[in-house]
Amino acid sequence: MELAHTAIDAGESPQEQAFSRAAIWLLKGIVSRGKDEALWQDILDNQTGLRDYFQRLGLTLIIDELDEYAYLRQEEGTSLPRIVPRYPLSYNLSMLLVQLRKVLAEFDRAANGSRVVISFEDILRRMEPFLPVQINEMKYRQSVEHLVRAAMRMGFLQKIKGKETDYEVRPILRSFVDAQWLDDFAQKLEAYEKYGQARHDEADEEETGEGEMMDELIRDDD
Repeated sequence: MELAHTAIDAGESPQEQAFSRAAIWLLKGIVSRGKDEALWQDILDNQTGLRDYFQRLGLTLIIDELDEYAYLRQEEGTSLPRIVPRYPLSYNLSMLLVQLRKVLAEFDRAANGSRVVISFEDILRRMEPFLPVQINEMKYRQSVEHLVRAAMRMGFLQKIKGKETDYEVRPILRSFVDAQWLDDFAQKLEAYEKYGQARHDEADEEETGEGEMMDELIRDDD
């Protein structure tokens, strides 16, 4: 919050302050109504000006009023420096995102409640077929915890306050792992699942360079 205050002081009008605050927090990452109602309203009220401003920086402002979140997307093919980070997707992280997308799809069909919540134990269960069997169960849990933290940094998971083992699957994941994404990677996803099952069933065999090659196939800058 200190960054926002630093940028919006110096005698700006309330309208200018609202615009600056919205712009700064959008540059910092995903904004959702559930986390800051006033900030969300500032974005909606200033969306035309914000779109024009970010367009000059090679950024597109995405606002989903149905699921109530907003974020910036970097325009491709420009000579401008990259502002929005790109995350390389390993095999394991890709499979976690696919599993979380399935959770959202199950929620869409059930259509009950306002938030999609998943427990860490459920994540463990869903990821087990795709990760190698660990002799030490603690190492397996730590591997999944690492993936969960990565998904949180990307804005796809959010820890539920007061419940250390529960996470909200954020609706923005629909924009990232959408029908087009799944279509583009359909053949690879089939290969990933086969590869994951092989890792699971043959965990005692000596590892080769195959894992690194599979990870390289699914980096998001293909």
